[in-house]
Amino acid sequence: MDLTKLSDRRHLRFDAATAEDMSIRWADTHFSHRPEWDRKQGECMQTLFQGIAKDHGIDVAVVYQSGVERDPFVDAAVIFSFGILYVFVAYIVTGRIHRRFYGEDSSYWIMTFTMAIGVSLVAVMVGILGSIVIETLRLNSVHLSYRMNRIPFRQHWAMLFVCGLVIFGLVALRRSRLR
Repeated sequence: MDLTKLSDRRHLRFDAATAEDMSIRWADTHFSHRPEWDRKQGECMQTLFQGIAKDHGIDVAVVYQSGVERDPFVDAAVIFSFGILYVFVAYIVTGRIHRRFYGEDSSYWIMTFTMAIGVSLVAVMVGILGSIVIETLRLNSVHLSYRMNRIPFRQHWAMLFVCGLVIFGLVALRRSRLR
């Protein structure tokens, strides 16, 4: 296995994700809601990762690292697509605010700020839900378990919320200049 090749890195990432999924399912089947779940799942995953390392002639630490690495292309595509959708929604909402508060500058900006908070909050929640769905499809498993915490939308929700406020404000500023 040549880890300088993207295809080999993806192959290893897939093997590690599959092994991790199998260990989670095994532990859930045999030790669900019991204190030893973490230990048993970890032991099973270690055994599977050692087998992957042996098959590919690499160190088991490399397999562990590949298991937690994210595919940057998929993550970028998810965030970018939700960003494009958000700009479109912000454009529509600010247009409605603009029509309702035409000529009332202070009311327009108060409503814009209020709606920016609400729309950004909803967008972050929809983004988290959408990224969970995409992660489920990517892993081909509806059982994400603790792996859900690795999803960028969940890790960086506060930054995405603030970005949503800024984007909403910029779109509103653009719409207000078009009067």
